[in-house]
Amino acid sequence: MAKYLLLPAVLLSGALAASQTTPPPQPRMSDMMQQHQQMMAELKASDQRLDELVRTMNAAKGDAKIAAMEQVITELVHQQEAVHGHMGMMMGQMSPGTAGK
Repeated sequence: MAKYLLLPAVLLSGALAASQTTPPPQPRMSDMMQQHQQMMAELKASDQRLDELVRTMNAAKGDAKIAAMEQVITELVHQQEAVHGHMGMMMGQMSPGTAGK
């Protein structure tokens, strides 16, 4: 009789252990596609801002050119930071627990 009581206890403990190690649900494909489209729109807008700054820089002379170059460099740094932020977020969604490592 004791061995019949032991089997349900073993099965129950295995089910509890499995439920505790279940990874969190992954983002749905439609959510990922929407995020991708949003990121592409943001990249296009960033490219347009940079193009305008470069046109202004190329047309500038003297001290105005130096100020325009500063704006271009600042924009490039901001864009790179944004891309790194997006990449970190995406990596975190694809493999939670390894983001930032």
